[in-house]
Order: sequence, then structure tokens, then C-alpha cells
Amino acid sequence: MNESETPVDSQSVRLKVSPRVARIVAGHDGRDAQLRAVRGELDLTDVERLTLLVYFRQGADRELIEETRQALESFPAERLRLLAADSSLHPTLLTFLARRYAARHGLDPLLMANPSLPDGPRQALKAMAERNTEEKPASVPPSPQGEAPDENRDGADSADSNTETSEEFDEAEEFDSPEHLSKYQMTMQMGVAEKIKAAQTGDKEWRGLLINDSNKLVSSAVLKNPRITEGEVYAIARNKSTNDELIRLILLNREWVKNYSIKLALVMHPRTPVGNALRFMGVLTEKDLKNLVKSREISPVIVNNARRMLLAKDKRR
Repeated sequence: MNESETPVDSQSVRLKVSPRVARIVAGHDGRDAQLRAVRGELDLTDVERLTLLVYFRQGADRELIEETRQALESFPAERLRLLAADSSLHPTLLTFLARRYAARHGLDPLLMANPSLPDGPRQALKAMAERNTEEKPASVPPSPQGEAPDENRDGADSADSNTETSEEFDEAEEFDSPEHLSKYQMTMQMGVAEKIKAAQTGDKEWRGLLINDSNKLVSSAVLKNPRITEGEVYAIARNKSTNDELIRLILLNREWVKNYSIKLALVMHPRTPVGNALRFMGVLTEKDLKNLVKSREISPVIVNNARRMLLAKDKRR
């Protein structure tokens, strides 16, 4: 199934995120697929990749955030111009282009001519253009319409290379009505309170999306959802990027920590307190203890304890 885009009116675009993008966001294809998608190593369209970058920049995975930042910095200017001129592009993504790239890559005239750009960002771009015209020395001719400014002139663009464009966008964003969006796209527009409610009451798809939210109040609310399964909890405990608050909440649930697989995942997780991990090791099989001894990804304390436990088992024989 391909991405479906249906124009609603001149200011609104309905956008369905492709199943592949939804799977990558939710982590169903694994973390490696997320990293490869961010780096541009998967066969994704520019729209799909930009959508992923906009989403992952808000995540909790530090490595993924850094990879996303680098990808956004190196996104080819010519492709950004094509996206800025695309009237079928979702207003959320057009707003992001306006905020981050307009001044740096000469997207202003393309975005201003795009009928799908929301009024808020449009007015902000107009105000920035008027201000720049007032401040520009008379001896400097204006850039030809549609051409990008020279990004290397006197290093003028380097100072803002890691920041988004202008405070004028902070309160000037407008987004499409959420009923037309996929759950993934909706998360990009929801406030914290809305996300918490969706996390606590939503289905598995909502839980899979919101468990990765950068706000711990939102991700923690997923574990308070009465419909969450032990399989989902195991996947969370197994994910090395899971934050310490989620690990703490899992440890507090007596039913979950009765599950052998969850215990093993907690023993191997870098954010599980050492005391808890050592206590859980008492029920591990000899096979799993041997795997812990061979692992290079867990704490030396856990490795040494596993080695001592194996030696003790050998002596008892």
C-alpha cells in the first residue's frame, strides 16, 4: 500500500502515513531500521524520510536524536526546494520546512507560493521578509526570486546552522484537523494531556507510538494502560533505550516481574538498579547465565555474578 494523499482544500491536506513508515516509527522493524531510515539507507521517498526525521527529533533515544540532527543538517537543499514547492505536502511538514530551512536554503518564495502552507507560518515568513528588507544595506541587491542565498558568504549562515528559524514561528503554527490524520501523524500535533489520555486508554498502536515519546509523563502513562500485555512489557524491558522511569514502573509491578522473560530482560538492561538485577539472577537458567558471562553489553557486576553462580553450580555437582 502506498502513501495516500488527498487534497481537502487550499489550506488543508489529508495525509495517510504509509504502513512502512508507521512500522518504522513504532519500532516493529527494529531499531536498526530506524537508524538506517534516518541515515537515508532505506528506499524511502523524501516525504517519508522527512516525516520520520520530524518525528524522531522529538524522541528519547539519544543516538537516534543525534543521527536525526545530522540528517536534517545534511538534507540536500535541492530536495528541500522540491518539497517546499509541493502543494500536496502536509501542512505540518511545510511548517517545519518554514521554521528550519526557509532562510538558510532560500525556500521563502517557494513556500509563500505554496497554497498548502498554513496562514501562521505564511505570516511569519512575510514578517521576516519585511524585517530583512528594512535591515538590508542599500548597497546589497536583493537575491533573485527563487534562488538560494549563497550559504558560504562570510560564514553568515553557520551561526544558526543548528537552530530553527526565528521566534516568529513559535506561536504561529496551524495544523490540519486531526480526524484526517493517521495515529502517527496525530501524535505530532497532540498536546501532552492528549497524549497521556491516548497512552492510558488507547489500543496497541497508540501504545507502540507513545511509549517512545520524549516526555516521560506520556511514555509512563502507557504502562498504566489496563490493556497492555506482558509481551509489550517484555519488549519495553528488552529495549536498551527504555528510560529509567519505565524500568522503575516495571519493577514495581509484581505480576510483570513474575514473568521469566521480563526478569531476564531487566537483568540485562543498563538502567535496572544493580540490586534488583542481582536478585533476579537467582532464578535464571544455566544457559542464560552462560550467555550473560559471554555478553559485552551488560555491567561487569552482572557478568562477574553470573560467573560466580556458574562456578557454584559446578562445585555442587
